[in-house]
Amino acid sequence: MCEFFSRKENKMRQELKADLALLSVTLVWGISFPLISSALKCVGPYTFLALRYLTAAIILFPMVFKRLKNIEKKTIKGGVFIGLSLFVGSILQTVGLVYTTPSKSGFLTGINVVLVPIFIAIIYKNIPDLKSIIGVVLSIIGLAVMSLDGSMSMNLGDVLTIFSAVAFAIQILLVDKYAKNVDIVLMSCLQMFVIGILALIPSIIVESAALHINELTIGSILFTAVFCTIYAFIIQNKMQPYTNPTHAAVIFLAEPVFSAVFSTFIGDKLTGKTLKGCIFILIGMIIINLKFEGKLIEVEE
Repeated sequence: MCEFFSRKENKMRQELKADLALLSVTLVWGISFPLISSALKCVGPYTFLALRYLTAAIILFPMVFKRLKNIEKKTIKGGVFIGLSLFVGSILQTVGLVYTTPSKSGFLTGINVVLVPIFIAIIYKNIPDLKSIIGVVLSIIGLAVMSLDGSMSMNLGDVLTIFSAVAFAIQILLVDKYAKNVDIVLMSCLQMFVIGILALIPSIIVESAALHINELTIGSILFTAVFCTIYAFIIQNKMQPYTNPTHAAVIFLAEPVFSAVFSTFIGDKLTGKTLKGCIFILIGMIIINLKFEGKLIEVEE
């Protein structure tokens, strides 16, 4: 019996550690929003994506070069599929922003938090527990309060952004599937190469890879490559398998919260509406991490 509770306690501690690690990922992603927003005045979005991911992959490559001879099929599949889903999500989100507002884009992208448990229920026949459902609902309400301005009409940008949310939800499920018992750093490096090379195609065709080099551009590319890509994806790929995919999706909604906070440094205002939305998201995150002790089940010794 003691061994049973010890295993349960270790699992709970591991889940909490994983959730906190994923929260740190959303922190660096949130910091990146004002940096990227400023950098995009000097470089096209596709070119920025290509430079960000290729820079990250090149930095990691010397660390994994010798491991390539022992690369496993699962590692290749994980790197390619996760990278492809992230690329599709990023491209659809970027193009969608041409036709819709950033606030609505943020909300529609965030619906992946609803799609993840739905996909889990359909694919694995696993219905989320009550606290996960409550946490998801509260988080979506918070995101809506933060993002929506009353205009709920749909346009092409909204549709593209919804499909980007589907891609991001699939990416979370793919991490849960492939990021177990593999070389995480090698898979992450491959994932970055996939996104960078694919982003290079529209960068050359649409933007002619135009780049205005200055300290802001270089700094933004290096920061997002090192922290928002290398650190973020290695942590996500390593830690997400220790928590529930639905938990991970809700935790990632902290990204617009951190984004709103750090965007105040470039002149954005932290309104009461934003604060209310942040509170709902925070409560949702707390609820999904609450541990309820149910009826004890006797375990044979």
